[in-house]
Amino acid sequence: MSLMHVDASIESERNIQLRGNFLLFYAFDVGDEINLKAILSSNSLPAFVLPLSPGFKNYHIPLSIQLSDCDPSGASRFRTDCISAKIHSFGVLSLCYKIPFTANFEELKSKFIEISGVYSERAEADAALLFNAVAPFVTKKHFFNMREQYSAVQMTPLDTLTPETFKETFGSKIASLLRYEKESLSDYQQEAVLASSSAYYGQDMVIIDGEAAFIYDDEYYEVLEFLEFANIQRLELKSFDRVLDFQLNKFYSGDNSYDISWKSYIPMIKGKEDLLVEELARLRVDISVIVDRLEVSIKMSGDPYHEEIYSMLVEKLLVPQWLESVNKKLSIVQDLYTIYRDQLASIRGELLTLVIIILVGIEAFFAFLHLRG
Repeated sequence: MSLMHVDASIESERNIQLRGNFLLFYAFDVGDEINLKAILSSNSLPAFVLPLSPGFKNYHIPLSIQLSDCDPSGASRFRTDCISAKIHSFGVLSLCYKIPFTANFEELKSKFIEISGVYSERAEADAALLFNAVAPFVTKKHFFNMREQYSAVQMTPLDTLTPETFKETFGSKIASLLRYEKESLSDYQQEAVLASSSAYYGQDMVIIDGEAAFIYDDEYYEVLEFLEFANIQRLELKSFDRVLDFQLNKFYSGDNSYDISWKSYIPMIKGKEDLLVEELARLRVDISVIVDRLEVSIKMSGDPYHEEIYSMLVEKLLVPQWLESVNKKLSIVQDLYTIYRDQLASIRGELLTLVIIILVGIEAFFAFLHLRG
């Protein structure tokens, strides 16, 4: 085929109607912990346990909810746009929406930006309804501490274009789509976006970026779980980072909560310092356990494709950087815990020594009086 015919063929492809789905992921941090067993026992929600795919370990199996609304007649009907609503034991609500589209690439970018804005508000409203239902089972509840969003554009592959040809033809448009931009990006930015791509069978393609992903495949449901989980990971690490910042700021700002009072000199009596030390210890343990389990919840052995997808996801979502920040602050909290424990132990040790000296002095005084008598 001549170069002219190839160019004409590609130009005709630019005007075809593309079909697929917008996939929008939302995660809301609503508390420290959610008692999933109590929710199931109460029968207050139509919740059920949906097993995770084989790519996940069973550390945190969430409860799934099928959202519903009312039609004009007042009858309840299940929502078709929300394909996943989950309650996670570590205090997170996650939602995933699937919105079909048919459009050319120019229309697609505008629709993607518009749909993302609409569903950002809808997700918050749906999460609020779900939170109100689970609130009695949430420890330290608050709607919401933080939220995170991630998106994907899933496209049905074209018979006339292989994934590589599709990327070469529409690479500029894919890059601006994933950055929520209507205008074309610079060549450098395009290359940065398109470099994070992977394929399994050769007839599919996944491109991962920081805020959105592009999926050129019809069999994509396993990938969705990785997108959802990575978004939750980012949310939890950001949330822990904020909590640790709050505790450290209290200490460094000279908050008198950490001043040692006279009660600390009295053994067997717990002062506010003991409670603060215990709070630091619990915080360190709770965060360390959840961070560790989130980090190793993905099974990677024997599945290089999913390993590559997940590695690109955590890199683009800056998960390692957030994890490093949390670990550094946990180390500082550990140091604070050790310092305060040692300081309290030293204070009480000095007091006991003083008491012993006084008792010895009193005993010596009475012995002296006895000798004089």
